[in-house]
Amino acid sequence: MRWQQKALLVPIVWCVALFWLAFPAGQHQPASATVEILRDHWGVPHVYASTAEGGFFGLGYVTAEDRILQMDLFRRRARGRLAEVFGPTAVPSDRLFRLAGVGRYCDEAAERLPAKFRSYLQAYAAGVNAWIEQHPEEIQRRFQAYGVQPYLWSEGDCICAWMAVGTLFDTLYDAAAVSEYHAFRQRAAEIGEPAALAERQVLLDDVAAVVPESEMAKNPAVYSQLKATAHMPGYQPRAVADELLTFSHAWAVDGTRSATGKPLLESDPQVSVSNPPLWYEFHLHAGEFNVRGIGVAGAPGLLIGFNQSLAWGLTALGAHSTVTFVERLAGEESYWYKGAAERIQTHLELIRVRGADPVRLLVRRTRHGFVFNELVPEPGAGELYVSYHPEIEHRRTTLQAMLEMMSARNWNEFRKAMENWYSPGVHLVYADAAGNIGYQTLLYLPLTRRTRRIAFEGWTGEDEILGRVRLDLMPHMLNPERHFISHANNLPVGSWYPYELAAATGHTNRSWRLVQLLSRPHLFTVDSFESEVHRDDVEPVVAVLFPIARRLVERLGRMDRNLDRLLAALRDWDLHYRASDPAYPAAMALASSMLTPFRRSVLSQRVGGGQGGLCRLARLLQQQYGERDEIPQDPDVRAYLLEWLQQAAQAFATGGVPPGPRNGQSQDVHRMPYQQNGPMQLPVLVREWELVSPPLACGQIGTIWSQKGNSYTQIVDLADPDRSRALLPPGISENPASRDHTNQMDLWGAGGTRPAPLGRAAVERITRDRWLISSRPYEAPDPYLFTVNGQPGGLAAAVVQRVRADGSQTYELAVWYNEILGRWEPVAVKFAEGEQVYLLLFGFRIRYRSSLDSVEVLANGIPLPVVYAGPQGVYPQLDQINVALPRFLEGAGRVELQVLVDGRRSNTVWIVIG
Repeated sequence: MRWQQKALLVPIVWCVALFWLAFPAGQHQPASATVEILRDHWGVPHVYASTAEGGFFGLGYVTAEDRILQMDLFRRRARGRLAEVFGPTAVPSDRLFRLAGVGRYCDEAAERLPAKFRSYLQAYAAGVNAWIEQHPEEIQRRFQAYGVQPYLWSEGDCICAWMAVGTLFDTLYDAAAVSEYHAFRQRAAEIGEPAALAERQVLLDDVAAVVPESEMAKNPAVYSQLKATAHMPGYQPRAVADELLTFSHAWAVDGTRSATGKPLLESDPQVSVSNPPLWYEFHLHAGEFNVRGIGVAGAPGLLIGFNQSLAWGLTALGAHSTVTFVERLAGEESYWYKGAAERIQTHLELIRVRGADPVRLLVRRTRHGFVFNELVPEPGAGELYVSYHPEIEHRRTTLQAMLEMMSARNWNEFRKAMENWYSPGVHLVYADAAGNIGYQTLLYLPLTRRTRRIAFEGWTGEDEILGRVRLDLMPHMLNPERHFISHANNLPVGSWYPYELAAATGHTNRSWRLVQLLSRPHLFTVDSFESEVHRDDVEPVVAVLFPIARRLVERLGRMDRNLDRLLAALRDWDLHYRASDPAYPAAMALASSMLTPFRRSVLSQRVGGGQGGLCRLARLLQQQYGERDEIPQDPDVRAYLLEWLQQAAQAFATGGVPPGPRNGQSQDVHRMPYQQNGPMQLPVLVREWELVSPPLACGQIGTIWSQKGNSYTQIVDLADPDRSRALLPPGISENPASRDHTNQMDLWGAGGTRPAPLGRAAVERITRDRWLISSRPYEAPDPYLFTVNGQPGGLAAAVVQRVRADGSQTYELAVWYNEILGRWEPVAVKFAEGEQVYLLLFGFRIRYRSSLDSVEVLANGIPLPVVYAGPQGVYPQLDQINVALPRFLEGAGRVELQVLVDGRRSNTVWIVIG
């Protein structure tokens, strides 16, 4: 397209005149404040500023430097725009987020934030945009394989980045509630609703509860209200197959269990270590903040962190906040509510797909939320399935709670911040410099008349949401009697509690092991937290059951060739999962084979299913046989233990386990595809940027160490926060050319941590680089079209390009300067036979777009064909759009023009067409 190349080389004199006359007064010349950036030896940014806004500007700047591609992918996930990068494989994800309206919600939630918090997001976005605009070559290099460019960041994008990751641990809709509804209705018709609810009662292991009933009873008013509340039936199979989330652990001890006399806290979020990390680590010292920890690249909040007064960590609860409704259709465009037909809200959306035709999507909503029929394989005739997601429906954001937590100074302020937490559901552990340790089950839990596992009937008006369960009614405790708090996705509270919470039914292997380790009479230090607890490599269920099962097999004489080989390999095994141990492959076979035969066993009906039931079985057998040289007499226990060892022997014989050590060195490694982003499992476009871990010491996911999931470690000493430690493998930067891309790999492989101080003097001792930047006020990243008078709604600074049939081209201005009147006036654009007329518009924030298809130009509301949108080509700051003028505009007179870039609307300018 020869003419398109020439279109970028508009005569220099015209461009200079138009550019300077069109540039709005004061643009890009705001008052600035100085922000100081320090990077330590591991690349962690420490941002210093006199004001909070200045600090968030600097934080946005350094985060973009480290993770701009990851940020863009997070934003695309939340806005339903991954298919523009990855093609048809990403359409299902885009369809979900478009149906839920997440992108629109993020923008509206940002607008509704209290002014202080919105200013933080705006300052952060301004910092991101400053880095984007100053580093076009780096942008080009990182994004080249992805075929897109990042458009500018907004305060709504901050919430998008958080939602992209937050929804990995929550759910936007619950299709299972629909199938449970139909099954429940059928059963209720047979035996009645109360009986149908009562026959499905999950079995809970109360011993495993994080919060004992006795701790809740310390608040008589709350406890009496809970005891007086009718118990909500759980409607969950007694032998639940498995818990939803089984990773992450956190714990704290108070001063009586610490060598310093002050609390210690550790948080280890366990998700698959990825390249780059799913989390982003930073230290912010600005205004009321002096805080560090991890959050999500693109969002300025901390999920886990500490300041000079307190620290917090968390694990996934496995519970969501959504409520599901079934609506009855009253017609193609309406549904029933209390006997009257209400109109379904609808609009069309277009999902652009790389290498394929766009996908048209009809988005529908009712009074109860968004319709997700398109996500159900066989929706019932005449039914709409609707999801009510409180955070989205209320236009609120958990990011506000995070920002408030970051500046809290005590338990009361911290709990006040928690009031604004929506999702995902978490177990939160807390410690402070005053000596307190605390726990809170944290989730916006809708109050409903029965279990949310069954969808509600939307047409009756009798199943409406009644509010929320108050935070003080959720499981919590402060300074428990046993002087420590620990959790690892286990049961938050016992069967006495009236409300339905997590999917966990008891202990996980890691939560049980934490209780074992922290119950010992011991004074802990930061070092012993790391060496004795963090690096613990015992899988407690295997440690209990294997000696009993081995005794059983040997005494019953049930040996065969495979089993004999397995037991021979484990003859000298000391129950520790060390990858350098010759017994490691056989030991891994034991752990990987436990759950499947247990799920099939009648034991799961007796003690509970899933990992919770298995831990309960192990605890009971330990009490009976742990110190006795006897074998179980229970035939069900015998059958399970024998089948378990047989399956483990088969896995060991067929090589379905990690390889054993070679020359005494571990061969267990972890592969990290580039930008797959852990649980997101995004397609990989740059395979040569994949990382492989060093040989790992412990790849067993059922242990506390569990290196493949050791995505972050934070150990905080509340006696002196400067003694705190952290680890973020493989490194802070996504940039493969950066020294900070993999510089924490060896430390991770060795099971170590590094300094994570708060005080300026301690930070200075580990500082590697420092520089100053100037902050600037946030400018909404909408595209802007230049006008000849610098006013947003004025006459366009435009050039007309004429391309004749022979390929020759001419240029002319669409404006002229009237010296008599001292003003610019329009030159009417004329059409001539045998030539195509193009209009060239100039401005900025046009190059930062996802694709050419995402740019629209409207002439009096009519879309015009866009043939180019991007840098002008001569002047680095100048952007240009070329549009073809259709002949039906001939004689239109004054025509108003607007540009939309990725849905963001520019100012309105005008020209005259004769």
